[in-house]
Amino acid sequence: MRAYVWMSCGMYFMNGLATAMLGTVLAPFLAHYHVSYALGGVFVLLQFAGYLLGVPASTIVVQRYGHRIAILLAGLCIGIAETTIGCLPLLPVALFMSCLNGVGLAMTQTTIASSMIEWFEGRRAVIMSRLEVAFGLGCLIIPLCESRLLAVHIWQVGFWIVGIFALLISLAWPFVSINPESNANEGPMDAYTRAPKVTSTQSKVVFMALFLFMILLYVGLESCFNNFLPAIFMSYLGQRADVASLTVTAFWTSMVVGRTLTGWAIRKVNYSQFLLSSIGATLLFVMVMASWRSISLFYVISCFIGLSMSGIYVVTLVYANHTFPGQGSRVTRWVTVFAGVGGAALPGIFGYCMDQLSVDQNLWLLAGFTFLLLATLSVIVYLGSAWTHKVSS
Repeated sequence: MRAYVWMSCGMYFMNGLATAMLGTVLAPFLAHYHVSYALGGVFVLLQFAGYLLGVPASTIVVQRYGHRIAILLAGLCIGIAETTIGCLPLLPVALFMSCLNGVGLAMTQTTIASSMIEWFEGRRAVIMSRLEVAFGLGCLIIPLCESRLLAVHIWQVGFWIVGIFALLISLAWPFVSINPESNANEGPMDAYTRAPKVTSTQSKVVFMALFLFMILLYVGLESCFNNFLPAIFMSYLGQRADVASLTVTAFWTSMVVGRTLTGWAIRKVNYSQFLLSSIGATLLFVMVMASWRSISLFYVISCFIGLSMSGIYVVTLVYANHTFPGQGSRVTRWVTVFAGVGGAALPGIFGYCMDQLSVDQNLWLLAGFTFLLLATLSVIVYLGSAWTHKVSS
C-alpha cells in the first residue's frame, strides 16, 4: 500500500496545482478574452458545478469499476481540461473545461480520501496529513512558477505543465498495486480518541449537520484568506500588489509546514484537543491582525494563521468519520460536497462585503467566521460528552 499512498500524494499535489492555477493568472487570462472579472466569477461557479458533479461520479465509478479506474478518469479530466485551457480556445470551450476541471478535482479528492479513511483506520489523520502536505505544496509551487512565466509573457504554459503532469500521473495508475490488507496499519498511529455514542437517528443527524457546517466554515475561511489576503494588505496598509502577493506565499508556506507537523501532533493529542487549540489560536491571530496595523506584523500573523489552520480540515474529516464508524465513503462524500459549497459561498459573501465595508470591519468579519467555527466544535465536544455519559449510565 506504500505505492498507493505515494501515488495518492502525487494526485493531491496535482490537485493543488490545478486548484491554484487559474487564480494565479486570472488577470491576463481574462484580458486575453477581453472580459471583466464578472466572467472570472462564472469560471469559478462552473468549476464548483463540476465539483458537485464529480462527487457522485466518483461513487458510481468506484462501485462499478474500482478505485484505480476512478482515479485514472479523474486525472484524465484534469489533464484534458488544463491542456485545453492552455491552448486558449474559444470562450465557451474554456468555460466547459473549467467545469470538467472541477469534476476531476472532486473525483480525485473523494475517491482517494474515502479509500484512505476506509483502509487506514487508526492511522487516518497521519495518512491524510501527508496528502494535505502534497496539496499545499501544489498550491504553493504554481504561483512561484507562474511568476517567472508571467515575466516572459508565456503565462499559458503553466496550464500545459499542470495538464501534462496530470495526464502522465493518471496513466501510471493501471500499474499501481492496490491491496488494502497489506501493511495498512503499520507505522505511526493516531492518538486514541473516544468516539461519541451516536445511536439515535436524531443524534446522528445533529452530529452530521454540525460536522458539515464546520467543514463549510473552514474551507470558506481558508478560501477567503487565500483569495483576499493581498487585497486586504493593499487596502489596509497601502502596499503595492507585488509586495502584497507575498502574503499568500507566506500563508501557504506555513500551511505546508503545519500540515507536515500535523502527522506528528495528532499522535500526541486527540482530535477534539487538536481542533480546539488550532481554531482557538486562529481566532486569536485574526483578532490581532484586525487590531494592529503593521506591515511586518501582518506578514508574521499571516504565517501564524497558516500554521494554526493547517490541520483543521483533515482532522475534522477524520473526526467525523471516527464518529460514524463504517460509513467512511458516505461521510467523505458529504464532506467533499460541503467543502465545495463553503469554498464558493463564503468568499462570495466576503467579496461583496469587501465592496461595502471597511477593511477593519471585514477583518472582524473573518474573526466572526472563526468564532462560529470554534463555537460549532465546542457544541460537538459538549454533546458528544453529554450523550456518551447518558448512554453509559
